[in-house]
Amino acid sequence: MSQSMRLIGEKIVENRYEISKLSLEFRMEEDPVIVEKIQSRQISSMTPEEAEEFTGTFVRYLGEAVYGDEKLYFDLVTEWSKKAGEIAVKEGIPLEESLDGLRFFRKAILSILKQEANQLSLTIDDVIDTCSIIDPLLDRCIYCFSLVYLDDHKEFVRKAHANVQELLMPIVPVTNGAAVLPIVGELDEERSHYILEKALEQSSRLKLRHLIIDLSGIVVIDTMVAHNLFRVVNALKLLGVESIITGMRAELTQTVVSLGIDFKDIITFSNLQKALESIGFVQKEYQR
Repeated sequence: MSQSMRLIGEKIVENRYEISKLSLEFRMEEDPVIVEKIQSRQISSMTPEEAEEFTGTFVRYLGEAVYGDEKLYFDLVTEWSKKAGEIAVKEGIPLEESLDGLRFFRKAILSILKQEANQLSLTIDDVIDTCSIIDPLLDRCIYCFSLVYLDDHKEFVRKAHANVQELLMPIVPVTNGAAVLPIVGELDEERSHYILEKALEQSSRLKLRHLIIDLSGIVVIDTMVAHNLFRVVNALKLLGVESIITGMRAELTQTVVSLGIDFKDIITFSNLQKALESIGFVQKEYQR
């Protein structure tokens, strides 16, 4: 490593707060509205002083990487970026706002180097070598930062999907020891797995003896759907829960017969009322 590279790195570290300030000034020149928005935002995760120190730490890592162990500072920048991403997600800061700000750090660093070029006797090769170290670290920051947002988005989608599944397949208690599970739409592998988990969990929690699975809303039934239903029924049987299938419409019945699917070991009824009557649930006449 040349002495020039060490001087460059040390100069970046020395001016880390100035670089942070300068990057914001450059951004203000280009987009004053977004900077005003940033400056007016109330951050709950840290104080303004802590935020300044946190940003200064990032610039310090960039400077020390110029003359230090690149692998070490690659890991440090990775860790810093993930933490910064978590803070940004928590504070509700848009991803594009955060990522766009990073390019101004690059511009601010180059501006400082330009100012110090004569004093440090920098050559064009020194600047290129410096950029070849700093640029990958900035790219790494962008990657790790984006990854945090992506993970947060995946978790949001997962929860939203689970909520939709909950709405589409609620287990509704109708009396002590008995409940109804209406299934609407297609019963693919993912949904059948969810039903299995939900049915076992709720059957245990509600202390069910009977679970009526209503297929009135099923779009189509095939060997895979039947296999998934059998898995649910057999698993419930191990808990001592008797499963009853209802809602087998004429077209579903014809498909079952044509495919040779055997439901003989499962109690079935044409509609929910008959299934409820079979377990002793009798509707009483209302008398005035």
